Amino acid sequence: MTTYFLSGLGADRRIFSKLQLPEHLNIVHIDWIPNLQNESIESYAQRLSAAIDTSEPFQLVGLSFGGIVATEISKIISPKQIIIISSLSTNKQLPWYFNFSAQFLLNPLIPTSLLKSSNPMSHWLFGAKSVEEKTLFGQFLNDSDGNFLRWAIEKISTWGNKTKAENLFHIHGSADKTFPIMFVQPDYVVEGGEHLMVYDKHEEISKVLAKRLLTFTL
Repeated sequence: MTTYFLSGLGADRRIFSKLQLPEHLNIVHIDWIPNLQNESIESYAQRLSAAIDTSEPFQLVGLSFGGIVATEISKIISPKQIIIISSLSTNKQLPWYFNFSAQFLLNPLIPTSLLKSSNPMSHWLFGAKSVEEKTLFGQFLNDSDGNFLRWAIEKISTWGNKTKAENLFHIHGSADKTFPIMFVQPDYVVEGGEHLMVYDKHEEISKVLAKRLLTFTL
């Protein structure tokens, strides 16, 4: 069974590079594609789902924004399981203040360079602590599409999903500042884990992922 990985907003497959999963698992990384002008998240998920082979059973793993998109994909095609990490399963889990932050960031007067800025505030928000993490985080932002960042932030703030997807397993960090744990109801909590914990807490997350993925593969 193939498992498709979706990275977080502004990130790519490199964020999963430290995960240690069984070699016999067939893992495929789905890269972000440019959004269309005024495109809905439903339309985007429909186009992105073309990368998935639906002729055989599959699983989805989504990190942060990737978890939101995975949920939308599951409304179009049916995965055996969805695992979301540092993400949200419904719009009710979005912090009440996220909309205010989004409105500020999406103001036309705010330059795209600010969205793509790797600085002490963004390091704190996402939990990038070591030199290695800060360097990788900066590379992600530098390589990202500013238009896509703006579009995705708006889609997160206006996400309308009210129902947790079937067969969804949620892994979340107790110290996540982007989506604080007080607003979500995860199935597994990584103590001290922040938003980028898939990188710095990779050993624990690898074990949890392997167990869940193998359960549905066997």
